[in-house]
Amino acid sequence: MWFAASAGLLCVSLTACTSAADPVVTTSPVAETSVPVESSTTAAATGIPASALLQPDDVGGVQAEPLEQGQFSHVRPLRPCGEERYPSDDSRTDAVAVRYAVPGQEEASTPSVVVEFVGRHRGGGAAEQFEDVGAALKKCPGGLGEGQHRWDVIESSGDSMLVRIGQKFAYADEEPATVNHYAALSRVNDAIVVVADLGWENSDGSEQLVRELIRKAEQRAAALT
Repeated sequence: MWFAASAGLLCVSLTACTSAADPVVTTSPVAETSVPVESSTTAAATGIPASALLQPDDVGGVQAEPLEQGQFSHVRPLRPCGEERYPSDDSRTDAVAVRYAVPGQEEASTPSVVVEFVGRHRGGGAAEQFEDVGAALKKCPGGLGEGQHRWDVIESSGDSMLVRIGQKFAYADEEPATVNHYAALSRVNDAIVVVADLGWENSDGSEQLVRELIRKAEQRAAALT
């Protein structure tokens, strides 16, 4: 993981802190489809609490927004081989994906679309999923052809990895240019956590922002047991 030790967990959520149990963020069991994609709009009693996700203070004060099923599916978790299932998908019991419009560092600058995915697995399943993703990155490095992504591993350790995701982008009257996004994937106990900066239209994502946010995301996800 990108952090050395867990700090004390704060009683916070995406909305407010109450004396009741943490609010549940939309999750669902593994879907019966070619790629199991979690729902982020239906609450479940056994779901992932909002306190296990990035909080507004972590992302410049913005609130999380739910993602539609299948939206940005290539980073939920990282799927360089497209719709190919991972053997470890069947061990996932809950998952949630949200996005944040993180403001730029300068006034009036464009925001970045940051996606966070958290998937909880049965015992040993998260470690298997991490291995499955690593194998897929070697098998399917991709390319910069139309509709493709190019996947480059920048760093990798036993339970975390940082990946650059390149693709061609062009407005109708422009020559295509390469746009680079960044994603970090970590295993936190029995959970898989992904933070990805997908930039804004033809703007690159920020590697530094992803490095900062994955550390915070790991600390938040450590609340899951």
